[in-house]
Amino acid sequence: MKHFFDASSDTHLLVLRKGEELMRTLDEFAVTQSLAGGWVDIVGGAANATLGYYDPAAKQYRWQRFEEPLEITGLHGNLSYADGRPLWHVHGTFSRADYSVLGGHVKECLIGLTGEVLLTTRRDRLTRVHDEETGLKLLAAP
Repeated sequence: MKHFFDASSDTHLLVLRKGEELMRTLDEFAVTQSLAGGWVDIVGGAANATLGYYDPAAKQYRWQRFEEPLEITGLHGNLSYADGRPLWHVHGTFSRADYSVLGGHVKECLIGLTGEVLLTTRRDRLTRVHDEETGLKLLAAP
């Protein structure tokens, strides 16, 4: 991974290489850089991805793995903390070779060619707490 930082705008540009696992790389980056929180946008290519749909009735994610080359047409999300650990909440769309589109909550994404990550950080820590009604860890006041 290559890393470029623009202090004037508190933005990081990460360039991931083939074979890097996106979500694990984001976790490690958040810890090593002591990030408080932020918002992320990502484009590139994936070798495979695991996506989820949250079933509100069951209060759980339904995960599906896609083992094929995919274009990352747009991943968007945020960094917060739950139970003292980084928690990335990332949703995304991916296109297939036939131009059909997949989307959902991103659990895993293995970079296929490159991953270009724009991360805008926050100075105040974002946290998540469990919400009984939804079964999700929702953003709490910073």
